[in-house]
Amino acid sequence: MGMKKKDPSLYLNRFNAMYHILLLTFLFLLSSCATYNKNPVTSLEEDQDGNIKIVAGNQQKLKSINVIRTSKETLNGKMLAKAEVQNRSTRPKVFMYKFDWLDGSGNIETSTSTWKTVTINGQEVKTLEGVDIRGGAEDFRILLKSK
Repeated sequence: MGMKKKDPSLYLNRFNAMYHILLLTFLFLLSSCATYNKNPVTSLEEDQDGNIKIVAGNQQKLKSINVIRTSKETLNGKMLAKAEVQNRSTRPKVFMYKFDWLDGSGNIETSTSTWKTVTINGQEVKTLEGVDIRGGAEDFRILLKSK
């Protein structure tokens, strides 16, 4: 009585199937770790007519936040920027903002502004402020992103 010899190709097929399953699992896990910018930044500035326009990004995550008006003044050689924002929603909204300081050519100076968190209640209007601590800025942009 002899033992039946098992076909080696059976083991090879099982190995290939297992290899492909592990490879697909690894690729799936790797792709789920891909970076996703869940907090895109929206840059806004006032145009020559006094209208607020989006310079970069989109306002999808902050669609209920509206920049009503901006203003600037110079105190002791440093620019003070103000932006009035309104939450059009009925719910409180938490978001982050910072100012980019622009030179006379419209180029962004090395940013000295840091992100600040603000909470604005539903239907509330709030004034956001920033100061160009280095001095020399001639204009500004306000940047918004969701928290």
